[in-house]
Amino acid sequence: MTDRELKLLCRAVGDVSRMNILRTLAAVPEISVTELAYRLVVSQPLASWHLRILRRAGVITTRREGRQVYCALAPERLEQFREAIGDLIDHTEGTEGKEQLWEKSALPSSA
Repeated sequence: MTDRELKLLCRAVGDVSRMNILRTLAAVPEISVTELAYRLVVSQPLASWHLRILRRAGVITTRREGRQVYCALAPERLEQFREAIGDLIDHTEGTEGKEQLWEKSALPSSA
């Protein structure tokens, strides 16, 4: 996974509302956007907005049946995300001490 893809995924899942959506989707195989909005106590347009972000990141899939839109988790993409985070952590562990990583950060030394 490229750094750009990882950044997109982190942004997509890094919102509390979207985390709640993912938790809800993890409990069911598929759910309508209307039902999801009802369970999360948010408006349908707001749920759709969050779902659009998750869909663009590839974390969920959607399908239309008449006027209803159904969504489900994309487990293969979530597994890629999990592996990428693991690779990121494994890559930094043991190679440098925390002090060296801090020195290389973008923060000024007086911060």
